[in-house]
Amino acid sequence: MDLIKIGKYISEKRKALGLTQKQLAEKIGMSDKSVSKWERGVCLPDVSVYLELCEILGIHINEFLAGEDLKEEHMIKQSEDNLLQVAKESKDRQKHLKKIVLALAACILFSVILLGIALARIPRRPQNYIEAFSRDSAEMKTAELLSETDGTLLFRYSADEGLKEFTLFTYQYRSGKLEKKETAVHLSYEEASDPTQGILALVPDYKNFTVKIIVTDHSAKYSTEISLLEDVENRAYLARSWVQIEERTPIQYNTEQGLAALIYDENEISALPIHQIAANEHGTGNDYVWYFSLQFGNRVGGSD
Repeated sequence: MDLIKIGKYISEKRKALGLTQKQLAEKIGMSDKSVSKWERGVCLPDVSVYLELCEILGIHINEFLAGEDLKEEHMIKQSEDNLLQVAKESKDRQKHLKKIVLALAACILFSVILLGIALARIPRRPQNYIEAFSRDSAEMKTAELLSETDGTLLFRYSADEGLKEFTLFTYQYRSGKLEKKETAVHLSYEEASDPTQGILALVPDYKNFTVKIIVTDHSAKYSTEISLLEDVENRAYLARSWVQIEERTPIQYNTEQGLAALIYDENEISALPIHQIAANEHGTGNDYVWYFSLQFGNRVGGSD
């Protein structure tokens, strides 16, 4: 269907009745912005208002879909044409939807393969460490393309000395004061006997003010999402940055260890090293900080 032609037809019929866009919109319970979009050919009205709109404009549904006045003898043919057109567009939409589903499935499969490759590249000899992937690594570049947001903080870890628990904490600071501490992820390995190697991803979405947390290892995958700056009115205008561990860090069992932080400020960002944030120097020059820390727990009596 020709959206531009239909839009002009709606506009002509409305004006012929002496109605403004606002008046027409009020008659059918829509906004004048919606009417404006129809008349500019941006989109069609919702199917649910077709008949009511046609009744107000004094036109037949086939004239509406054709975008022009029709003579009686042409009405039946136009009706058939409209049915064929609607059927074709419905079929095209189904094909398009199928392509989208297949594309999403391919992305998910590719993500699983990527994580599998990354896990396979982790040294098999347990070393009890956590480290960030290099920003130039193939894994990081691929992860950023797949995330389609504002980048990804990607880490891998290897833990063998009786690992029984994995916990990720979040701290929310406002103007240097702790407002909230929460447990974002808690995984238990009580039934596991083999060394655990895994990948942790923090995926900030600055447009929607969320951060997705993904943890995957050889036996499971866990993901969750937390909201950021929910009560901050000017959050869209805040400067933003992040910091993370930069070197391979030995795991200290049963002890919280700093991992990364998302930083927001109305003015200039003070991007502190993660060890300073971990040492409670989090508030220096920053309005809002989301600090992430990890704790690996081992069995009672296990080695530290």
